[in-house]
Amino acid sequence: MAKIILVSKHVNATSWQLAQALKAQQHEVVLLTSYGETPRDTSGIEFMGYFKKWSFLEGVRIIPGLFGLQPQILHVLLDDDKMNAAQMVLSTFAKSHPTCVLTTSLLNIKNGLSRRNPVRYLVEESDIITCPTVETLGQLRGLDVRSNRQGRGILPPVLDLKTDQTDEAIDSSELPLIANLKKSPYVVLPFNETRFNPDSDYFLRLRAVAQKYKVALWGTYAHWTLRDRKRFAAWMAEFQCADRWVLTGPLSAPVTQQLLSGSTALMLAGQNFTPVEMTEYYLRAIQSHAVLILDTRQTSVHSDLWKNTINCWVLNHSQLQKDLIKLLAKSHLRLPESLSEKLAEDRHLIDSSMNELNRLYNKALNHLR
Repeated sequence: MAKIILVSKHVNATSWQLAQALKAQQHEVVLLTSYGETPRDTSGIEFMGYFKKWSFLEGVRIIPGLFGLQPQILHVLLDDDKMNAAQMVLSTFAKSHPTCVLTTSLLNIKNGLSRRNPVRYLVEESDIITCPTVETLGQLRGLDVRSNRQGRGILPPVLDLKTDQTDEAIDSSELPLIANLKKSPYVVLPFNETRFNPDSDYFLRLRAVAQKYKVALWGTYAHWTLRDRKRFAAWMAEFQCADRWVLTGPLSAPVTQQLLSGSTALMLAGQNFTPVEMTEYYLRAIQSHAVLILDTRQTSVHSDLWKNTINCWVLNHSQLQKDLIKLLAKSHLRLPESLSEKLAEDRHLIDSSMNELNRLYNKALNHLR
C-alpha cells in the first residue's frame, strides 16, 4: 500500500480517526501536525509535531526532510476554506514532485472559494479532492481544474465506533441532573444560542418540544445577560413550560452518555452544524443508543446510514416546524431498528467511504507510473 503524509493543524477526532482508518487499510501513515499535538498513544502511526506557527519559513525548512521520506501521497486536511502559508508551501512542493499525489480533503466551505482565496487554487491543482457531502462537492463546479484526471469523491469525517469516550472520571456533582431527568421522558437539544430571541426558529422548536416532553438543553447560558435569562424563563412560564426545561451545563463524557442513553431522543434538526460537528453528534448518539431527530440537510453527512422512520426521524428542512408538530403528535418516538446494532453487524456502511478513497488513491498513483 501507499506511504501517506497526512497534514493537519490539530490531532483531533477528525484527523486522528482518518489516520487510524488509513493505517487499518495497510497504508504507512505519517501525521504532520503542530508542535505539542502528539497524543500519548500513537497506535503505530508516525507523528511529526513540527509546526509552531505554520509559517512560510517553517514550510520551506521541513521540505527536504519530509520528502526524504519519499511519500507517494500528501493528503492535506482542511477543516474549512482557509489555509496557511506552510500548507501552501507543502502543497506546491507536492504538486511539483513527479511521484507524489496531492490530495485535499475540504471538510467545510464557509466563506466560498473566491479568486482571492488560496484554497480555490489548491482545489484546482489537487490530483484528488474529497468533500463530506454531495452538496459540498457540488460547490466546486466551475473551478478551473488543471487536470482532467482529477479524482473527486465523498469522504465524510470518519465515524469510529471503536472510540471509547467513557474513560474520563465521573464528576459526582453531575449525577443529580441525570437522576432528576429520569423521572419523566425528556428530549435532548444541543444548546449554543448566543442570546434569547423568542422569534427565532430554535426557540419556537424548543417550546413545541417542551409542550410534549421535558427538554434537556445540552449546554450553558452562562454567557447570557441576566436580563436574557429572566426573559427566557418568563417566556417558557407564559406557555406553561416553566418546569419543562433544564440546562445541563458542561458534562463529562460518561455523564453525557448517560444523558443521551436515558433520553427519548436527541434532536439535532434545524441546527447548523459543520460536517465534523454532525459526525461527533452522530457518534455520541450511536454509542448511547439514542434516537436521533434530524433534518434533510443533516442526513447528507453519512447519507448511507439514515432510514427515516426505521433508524431515525427525518424532518423536511423546508417545513421543519410543520413536520416537528406531526412527529410530536405520535404516541412515542421508538424506532424498529437500532443503528448501533446494525452497524455492528454491517461494517460496509462505514467502510464504503474509505474504500472509495483507496480507489481514488490507486487510480491517481497508476497515472503517475
